[in-house]
Amino acid sequence: MRNRFVQIALSLALLLILIQVVLIAPSQIRDSTAGEASRAAPIPAPEVNKGAGNSGVDQSLKDMHMIETHEGQKEWELWANQAASSKGNEVLELDAVRAVFFSDNGVTFNVTGKKGNVQVKSKNMRVEGDVVIRSSNGYTFKTPAMDYDSKIRRINADSRVEMIGPKDAQGHALKLTGSGMEAFLDKGSMEVKRDVRAEKALDNGRKALIKSHRSLFSAKDRTAKFTGDVVLDMDSMRITGPEAQFIYDSKKDIVKSVQFSGGARVSDQDKWATAQNVRVDFDTNRFVFRGNPRVVQNNDELRGEEIVFLDGGKRVQVQRARAKVDEKRLEKPN
Repeated sequence: MRNRFVQIALSLALLLILIQVVLIAPSQIRDSTAGEASRAAPIPAPEVNKGAGNSGVDQSLKDMHMIETHEGQKEWELWANQAASSKGNEVLELDAVRAVFFSDNGVTFNVTGKKGNVQVKSKNMRVEGDVVIRSSNGYTFKTPAMDYDSKIRRINADSRVEMIGPKDAQGHALKLTGSGMEAFLDKGSMEVKRDVRAEKALDNGRKALIKSHRSLFSAKDRTAKFTGDVVLDMDSMRITGPEAQFIYDSKKDIVKSVQFSGGARVSDQDKWATAQNVRVDFDTNRFVFRGNPRVVQNNDELRGEEIVFLDGGKRVQVQRARAKVDEKRLEKPN
């Protein structure tokens, strides 16, 4: 009887071993194999076409996106429908380009163009073909091509430039043409470098026409400065001087005045005036002369501490006049 129990026990033990080998072990083997395969599987790469048949092209990439940083902050971000590396992977040739450049003070410049390239080592960039540059405060520049120099963080265009400024509360925008432009990311400033011609619509259908050698704009606000033989024509008045700055009223969302400094001359059909500084207030149509102001009309000459043209020059007001003039052409303050 005892021997029979021993045989039964051995049979059960053998049966348990067979069950473990047949049923449990394969499951463990499958699980282990699946885990190793999962760890070894590579992450799918973007669609890349080897350029063996294209001369000078190593590989191409669709829907490319790049981010470049400067001292831990974003310097630029780039998108392209197609990118091809060439010249030993030193240059990326781009199609349908969109880029955003970041300044130190939060200002951004958005750039679009038909094509371009990136120098991989220097991070310099060129964009060509119907290039549009938009600042985050509303200035839009159009030019055939632009270059970005990563070392000095500058956007530069040497060709003809068209610019449209942000619209004011009355829906008017400064329109400008010139040659060449620069935008400095570290300063948040923009400049049109040569042959500036601009037009600013005012209220009541009036216009201010400006010519100068250069113009400078802030990416922080809407201040605009013109330098180098500045000429401003408005109504019947012409003002000339070395420098003029348009002053923006942020509360009313309008350009409220233009300030000439460094010596200015104002003339209309029957008189002319000079002063170190001249301010034109657009809303009141006043011309204010300070700094040795002088007005000449016919054979009369007038000097004073401050001279003001009222109603666009139809009336003249003088503080502490130092010459006698025809009272019909002069209205003294009380």
